[in-house]
Amino acid sequence: MTDSRTRTLHALIRLRKTEVDRARAVLAQAMAEEHAAAADVARCRAVIEREQREASCGQTSLDDFRLWLPAGEDAVKRAEQALHAARQVSDQARETLVRANAVLKAAQTILDRRLEDEREARGRREQAEIDDLSRRNNIAAA
Repeated sequence: MTDSRTRTLHALIRLRKTEVDRARAVLAQAMAEEHAAAADVARCRAVIEREQREASCGQTSLDDFRLWLPAGEDAVKRAEQALHAARQVSDQARETLVRANAVLKAAQTILDRRLEDEREARGRREQAEIDDLSRRNNIAAA
């Protein structure tokens, strides 16, 4: 039978596991947003490259390309800024998950130590009972 402190530690570990699960979900969402932002940067850069190829092949005029290029570069800059912000969110979510895992591990270590102490105490009590019964039997036999 476990005492109230051990039951409390079990409840704390359940809570910490929930926090770890929540942190994992937040990190997964942040990573998805970061990947989407990276894809957007790549897409914007690809548009510039495509437009440049079309201008160099004569499919569009160089003047049209020169006029359009600042808008394309602005789109890349905005996409890169969004990627930077998404990376910051991902990094923060990753740190939160690391902290949540550390807190869970600490709580689990405390519980493991507590359970081991309970097992040792139970073993000492059982050995004391055995020793007491042995002494009584020796006294009765004498």
